[in-house]
Amino acid sequence: EEGAVRRAAAAMPPRPQEVEYEEEDLEENEEGDEGDDYEEADEGEFEGMVEEGDEEAQGEEGDAGEGEEEESEEEDDATAATPWTGLAKLPEREAVISYLQELAESGFKQLNVLLLGKSSVGKSSTVNSVLGEAAARVQAFKLQADAEMVTPFVKAVGEEISGLEGMRIKLIDTCGLEDPEAGDAVHYAALRKIADSIKGQSIDCVLFVDRLDLYRVDALDKSIIQAVTDTFGASIWKKAVLVLTHGNLAQTPPGTDYDSFADRRVAALRKAIRGRNPLFRPRLPAVLVENNAETCPTDKEGRRLLPDGSQWVVSLMDTITGMATAKRAYRYRPGLTRRPNQRFKWMLPFVLAAQWLLWRDFIQPRMVHDKKRQSQADEYIWTAKADQRKRLGIGPPLKPTAVNAWRLEQIYEDD
Repeated sequence: EEGAVRRAAAAMPPRPQEVEYEEEDLEENEEGDEGDDYEEADEGEFEGMVEEGDEEAQGEEGDAGEGEEEESEEEDDATAATPWTGLAKLPEREAVISYLQELAESGFKQLNVLLLGKSSVGKSSTVNSVLGEAAARVQAFKLQADAEMVTPFVKAVGEEISGLEGMRIKLIDTCGLEDPEAGDAVHYAALRKIADSIKGQSIDCVLFVDRLDLYRVDALDKSIIQAVTDTFGASIWKKAVLVLTHGNLAQTPPGTDYDSFADRRVAALRKAIRGRNPLFRPRLPAVLVENNAETCPTDKEGRRLLPDGSQWVVSLMDTITGMATAKRAYRYRPGLTRRPNQRFKWMLPFVLAAQWLLWRDFIQPRMVHDKKRQSQADEYIWTAKADQRKRLGIGPPLKPTAVNAWRLEQIYEDD
């Protein structure tokens, strides 16, 4: 029996040896088992998990967007304000406080005013005149660096004034809108920087500053106005006020008085801004300003006056308050500015061809015919004048040459 047991044990296969696995190998095996179980999961459940994840991601993006909007709306409140020490020194203090109280009653916590215009027209001086302190640096013919393109001044009204607790005023001074290097070109980089600086802010009023003692709106002025429209959108002019500095004119052009000259200057600026679109007619109220303390007349209480006797600081604050409370505040949105439309660009060759045919077959013949008739009429007039002077026994009239005649026409058209 013992021999049979030994023979049976020898015939059995050898017992496998026990292998000692490390902890890392065991963890890999467990992860592999879990991966196998996950692959066997139902496809419908997996798709449902993906859809739920997408919905959660969209919800998080929406919350983030709302958070960004809230941050942009609260951006003004985050700006540090300094005490408005110049308010107590303003001769027009009572009137200014009354307008601020009117704004506070309308729900305003901060009045935001943006100033735009060329260099050396008086933007910074206007800021100092309104605040009653030398807040902005004033330099004639200055060339601004990038850091000086936008300079906000945030002033907090004192808590001791009833009804104005927490009220602030923000004046955003900007650099000149003409290129400091070229001089006769638009400073587009400054416009882009100004637009980026006011993104997300509510602009209650825009002061477009220019000089009263200029006689015309030149090509640079029109280019700047068009560039402002293209950068900020035409809706910015609905919140704009025309501020004309150097209002204390020592002498007006011959044949005009102070009121008529100011009306013509304002009308010229309004015409340049409104353009030829009959549907675009912003109100564009105008205020005359005199920032030079040496030449600006004052009354007994020191309130600054214009030649017609009106208080221009009071008029300016009244216009700003009316503009701020009349319509919704302006907000810069890049998507609403003017951009070229590429949708119908394929029609451009046909439009150009139609315009050329119209010019060749209709406009040019009419212009040649009208010019010929005008020449005949002019020749008849000069002949009649020569006959008349001959009968009177005097010499013939001095008929100007073609070049001198063209120069005279340009002078009359400019006037």
